[in-house]
Amino acid sequence: MTHLPSPSALWFLATLVTLVFVIAYPLILAIAANRRLHVSWKYFGFGALIFFLFQVITRVPAVTVLGIVLRPTLRHSQVALWGWLVALALTAGLFEEVGRYVGYRWLMGHEEKTWSKGVMYGIGHGGLESMLLVGGQIALSLVSITVSLAIINPSALPAAQRHPVVSQFQAIANQPGWLPLLGAWERLWTLPVHIALSVIVLQVFRRKNLGWLLLAIGAHAFFDFVTVATQQILGSAITSSLIVEGIIAVFGLIALWVIFALREPATPTAQPAQFPPEQQTYAVNPQAAEEAAQ
Repeated sequence: MTHLPSPSALWFLATLVTLVFVIAYPLILAIAANRRLHVSWKYFGFGALIFFLFQVITRVPAVTVLGIVLRPTLRHSQVALWGWLVALALTAGLFEEVGRYVGYRWLMGHEEKTWSKGVMYGIGHGGLESMLLVGGQIALSLVSITVSLAIINPSALPAAQRHPVVSQFQAIANQPGWLPLLGAWERLWTLPVHIALSVIVLQVFRRKNLGWLLLAIGAHAFFDFVTVATQQILGSAITSSLIVEGIIAVFGLIALWVIFALREPATPTAQPAQFPPEQQTYAVNPQAAEEAAQ
């Protein structure tokens, strides 16, 4: 019995590390926000719920089905392909940012919408994406590869299937062992982008200006399009992936600046009234004040 080409042990280890990271990272940030910002976990839940409603069960299935339908056209037309990439970026911005707005308005109702709530809201939104979509995809791929290596005998496959299957596994086996860690690197910087976008949409309510929602939609679409377009132009080589991840890190750093630039100053604690020295006795002794007035 012959075997499929197998990735290195380091590749499997890096994949497991990435899987743990993309699940644990949002939770660690949420724990830190809960303790340092004294903000409830319910806002994490609000963000996760909005992502689930506006992405997982609406946009993602729709674009997946539409992508399958359009696949022949996209393969043979560069114009159609670039139009599709623009549409993907715009719909991501529209669905996610309008979703954030809906969450602020309907889930938080008339309560005060603060910066700390916006931060936790963004962690929940980006956190579900990291844990469910990214983590789920990594887990499924890892299980699929492991099971395939254990049960598939390439020599037993029909000739039409053997070459594509062996080529696919050979490509994975040829990858550097550290390559899966790029998935963890991407999540490291993408989650701050989600938090920044939530804080930007928050300004619609803090500053009473709907223009902030348009800004968030445009920023989100720009981020998605630049990263996807760069990958499309440069191809799938390892160097290309490193360049794309570098761009994502730059966006993440900008997002961190936005998060703290839009942070509201703490509300000052009310100070007790101060009286001139000659009035302090009267302030604490009403009878003395009355006698002085007579």
